[in-house]
Amino acid sequence: MGVMIEHTDEQNELVEKLKILDENVKILWSGKGIVSLIDGLITIPITKDIDESVRHFLMEYSALFGIKKDVSDLKFIAKSYDHDTYHIKYQQFYQEIPVLYTYISIHLNLDFKIIMINNNYKLFIELDTEAILNGGLSKEKAIEIAHEYLNAQTRLKRDSTADAAILPKEDQFYLTWEVKVALKNPSEGHHVYVDVRNGDIIKKMDIFKKKSTGKGNVFIPNPVVALRDLNLTPESAISEDAYTKVVLKGLDSSGFLSGEYVDTIYTPGRAYEPSYLFYYKRGDSKFCEVMAYYHIDSCQRFIQELGFQNVCNKQIKVNAYAEGTGSYFDFDTKEIAYAAGELPDAEDADIIIHEYAHAVLDDQVPYLNLTDEGCAIEQGFADFLAACFFSEENEGFNREAVGDWNGIGSVLHCIRRVDNLKYYPENFLGVSRCDADGEIWSAALWDIYLVLGGKSEDKDKRLKARDRSITLVIESHFYLNPLSKFIDGADAIITANKHLYKGIDDEKIRGVLIKRGVF
Repeated sequence: MGVMIEHTDEQNELVEKLKILDENVKILWSGKGIVSLIDGLITIPITKDIDESVRHFLMEYSALFGIKKDVSDLKFIAKSYDHDTYHIKYQQFYQEIPVLYTYISIHLNLDFKIIMINNNYKLFIELDTEAILNGGLSKEKAIEIAHEYLNAQTRLKRDSTADAAILPKEDQFYLTWEVKVALKNPSEGHHVYVDVRNGDIIKKMDIFKKKSTGKGNVFIPNPVVALRDLNLTPESAISEDAYTKVVLKGLDSSGFLSGEYVDTIYTPGRAYEPSYLFYYKRGDSKFCEVMAYYHIDSCQRFIQELGFQNVCNKQIKVNAYAEGTGSYFDFDTKEIAYAAGELPDAEDADIIIHEYAHAVLDDQVPYLNLTDEGCAIEQGFADFLAACFFSEENEGFNREAVGDWNGIGSVLHCIRRVDNLKYYPENFLGVSRCDADGEIWSAALWDIYLVLGGKSEDKDKRLKARDRSITLVIESHFYLNPLSKFIDGADAIITANKHLYKGIDDEKIRGVLIKRGVF
């Protein structure tokens, strides 16, 4: 870990300049002497185009971000536009070599005002890249090592290539050859990172697999809702009417439940069907796999349909039947485990989406759970997403319940509800009571859904309210940081509504947040 570095006079002066542009600007320091996040509404001079304007801003404030004053250590990577927001991304270079996974991203509204900057620029890189390249492994030898590692010699689809890249790993920096290998039978793509100094393989990434579709049985979201029966027990015989035959999208060619957004690789005795037909029933751990695959995949595709192309748009590895543990999202490995037991958690899609929601929010705001209120925001969002995502299933039967099947037989007939009467601060417990305190936040989000049309008798209006409220909440996460509390989350929702929907229904949304005591 690096030593905490005091801010320089130049940095302090630049912070004061930002506060003149926006007195409410929020600035988060990385602990290594540079700013990792700026959250505000900052007007920048507009030159001939927005890209050049942003570049001039980075040059003026370079001391805050640790970059060179002429920004020669940054390379423009991409610009995208969604939900009336521009997203511009630069990658860090060191001695003309790209530093992998290190970016500065700048987000602007339609008025070309900066609303957020995210920075994970790497300091303290000390590599004499020229000397290492001259005295180290050749790219040809690196390719040979990668081929041997992958047993690729007889399966090469095309010639492999290698480029120099700096790979950060556990606060160390490695000058590597990034070897790109494409294979056939089955079709695969790999990036293998070979240390230039000694030929060690530092990392391997799978970058593509052939997509296929399969079919299988699932509950949508669980037997209680599917059958409209609150009297079920774990011993109940579940009728065929509870099952829905679904298409499993994006499968690779492996025969396993592995695809674009989810891989059940860690599930014991995992399902293997070269025919891509995964028809199992409750009581079989393989059914839990199909549930986890289908519902995570469907949720990610839904998020993309809302306009978010880069929110958790990646493969999540899953254990759909984890013995001896409760369900959880691992914030270090980014993996999800669903508990086995008398009622396996993955038999209830509410639980599946709840855990996946942690992955979604972690992708936007890593370490949000550093505070009791931040942790409650995470738990509340997870419950809200599960309830709202399935709010129209079977005409909304018991839609306010989260985990109807998992919590069958309890007083609430579920794990938790999003229509509770909790308020802040009266019902806030703190001291790591995230699940209970999350009910305050989930109820506030559910109330937003209701005031936007979720309680309408018109299904189309309810669907629009569902999509808008989820969009609003996910967009608001971009404006949070790891130390955000309820009031920051509420403010972020108001800000998101202003940018996405020009502040329409602002009074209704504020009213909900004020009523729950979080604003």
